[in-house]
Amino acid sequence: MLNIISKLILFYFAYLPLFVILTINNFDLKNQYLYIIVILILILGFFLPFFLFRTIKSIAPRNEKMEIKSTKNSEYLSFLVTYIIPFLITPSNINELISLLILFTIIIYLYVDTSLFCVNPLLKILYKYNIYEVWLENRTYFLLSKKSHSNETISLNVKVLSKNLLIEEDCQQRCRIPHFQRFNFPHPHIKFLLNFQIF
Repeated sequence: MLNIISKLILFYFAYLPLFVILTINNFDLKNQYLYIIVILILILGFFLPFFLFRTIKSIAPRNEKMEIKSTKNSEYLSFLVTYIIPFLITPSNINELISLLILFTIIIYLYVDTSLFCVNPLLKILYKYNIYEVWLENRTYFLLSKKSHSNETISLNVKVLSKNLLIEEDCQQRCRIPHFQRFNFPHPHIKFLLNFQIF
């Protein structure tokens, strides 16, 4: 399961575009340090989730039979509403800066304490993850999957990210041919047939 640090990384990744926009809006574009700050923000924003997802790949999946109830991709649009709120507060003085920090503290708490970190537009844009609501073991879960699913009961290889969030194993990893099934072509039996001649 994801720990607090992992969820904070996903929080940072989710609000990466907003951090870049706020940085640009509150710095002089002629300031050369602005571009250095933006580059550092982008580097951290992309590399930290990259290493996090590599760690998630190492988690052993388990096969579970679940019911796909509905798709929740519309939640990505709802998430963008939180992008608008900081624009209503321009930190031109210390009071407004404190107000903005309080707002982000509340958002961070809700993000870490719930499964909001799965509602991340960049997960859809960059990683092609869809969000589904599924029914498993008499509980409702959210499922992150790169595949398209319809409303059906299906067995999937999933990994547990939090108490109510699952992620489907990447098909490239799931569909890998086991080592013992690999053989060089032509296989000895096939080679025998290929060498057989009809007179």
